[in-house]
Amino acid sequence: MMIVDRPFAATPLDHFRLSIARNAVGWLAFVRERAADITALEQEFTNLTKAISQALLEPLAFAGGLDLVVALWPFIQRRGHWLRWEPVLREALALCRRLDRPALEARLLDHVGDLARNVGDSRRGLAAQEQALALYRQLGDQAGAGHTLNRLSQQHLALGDYPAAARCSQEAASLLVQTGDRADRAAAYNDLGLIYQHEGKWESALQHHIEAETLFAAVGNLNGQAKTIHNQGEVHRHQRRTDQAEACFRRAAAMHAAAGDEINAARSRVTLGIALHSRGETGQALAIHHEVEPLFRRLGDRPWLARVLNNEGVFFATLKRTDEAGAAYEEAAELHLGNADPVLAASSLLNWAELLLDGGRTAKAQARLDRAGELLHSVPVPPAWVLRTYETLIARIAG
Repeated sequence: MMIVDRPFAATPLDHFRLSIARNAVGWLAFVRERAADITALEQEFTNLTKAISQALLEPLAFAGGLDLVVALWPFIQRRGHWLRWEPVLREALALCRRLDRPALEARLLDHVGDLARNVGDSRRGLAAQEQALALYRQLGDQAGAGHTLNRLSQQHLALGDYPAAARCSQEAASLLVQTGDRADRAAAYNDLGLIYQHEGKWESALQHHIEAETLFAAVGNLNGQAKTIHNQGEVHRHQRRTDQAEACFRRAAAMHAAAGDEINAARSRVTLGIALHSRGETGQALAIHHEVEPLFRRLGDRPWLARVLNNEGVFFATLKRTDEAGAAYEEAAELHLGNADPVLAASSLLNWAELLLDGGRTAKAQARLDRAGELLHSVPVPPAWVLRTYETLIARIAG
């Protein structure tokens, strides 16, 4: 008797599983095609998140789901969906480990580190990106290692460890020059410039930011270019070249907005406010800060919210609104401490202490100075600018 093979009869469940896999592939094509269309991605974000959640549970869709998580990361960064994205990253990371995909695991760990820094948890970010770096080194992936070293330098900066930040940036630049990736090299030069800024080496910082801008412009990376222009503005501001600083901040904010990055556009506007204040336009500076403060609160961007509040304290003090200034400094210091940023916490406390001294409240000022001193002594190499302020205030009380 001849045996005839019958065609496989797909069940409704089989069709459903296949539809999940096809759905993930379709959304991945959509994201890649519309990567620059922030509005379109925002409109479909709920559907994209649902597609990813289904794909990460269905073996037929694992690959498409993981690729979709990676493809959406630039959008997540620009729109600040960090708090909503954290569980997605955790789920994707667990799946990578189950599937033994170390290269993708390293990339996702890098994303976890960035997300943690964005919400003010640089210690957790540092741990995640150190794991990513170890995986990239094991894989012999120099570009991946260099990219992650760039990120690690920023974690160390946020934690006040400037020597470690410098070591990471220098190694990143060395590795990325060898890989030939101009965008990553640009990021390395930009981060080195930030290190030089913290060391007070302003002209070296400016030179690195200009070099980074040239490289970003060469590859058409508008957002990266805007970041380097913003950082050039920071150098000009510290060198008291206020007109040049203002021009940089306005240009950076406009470029970020054109790239669909409202977060970095807001950050450039914050620093524009500082430049305007230095020129005596304090009311306008305060108005800009009040406009962007709700965005940082909504996003959970605690590091930048803390900076905004500290600046508002300065503006309120200038406008003789002492109670509002004290409240702003207090919240800023608490946020910086919650972000494990001892240097900026000390800076806010010193601003508060100066305000108290101006009002003749020496005992309360001394308490803030003592706390600021403890924080500065906890940092391996405290930056000179904050030490000078601390020593000036100590001498003022002693005299």
